[in-house]
Amino acid sequence: MALHLVYSIRGFSACHPRLQQEDVVVLLADGVYCAVNPTAADNTQNADLRVMTDDLEIRGLTTVSGKRIDYPDLVELCTQHTPIISWND
Repeated sequence: MALHLVYSIRGFSACHPRLQQEDVVVLLADGVYCAVNPTAADNTQNADLRVMTDDLEIRGLTTVSGKRIDYPDLVELCTQHTPIISWND
């Protein structure tokens, strides 16, 4: 299982075709905007979608798809997955 760290909407578009079943996708920074777009979030195939709570709050977003996580959760995910791939196209 890979961990995909998505930092932008364009990064999500680049990541999407490479997702494998059971991968984990974490939306960070401007990537959290993908979580408010149900079409984008539904297109994660069978990947596990996570969204950084701090980045949501900074942008004033409340209703999102995916599980909200904090930085300790992100660190835990990083210790559990290989490879870790960053997307910020």
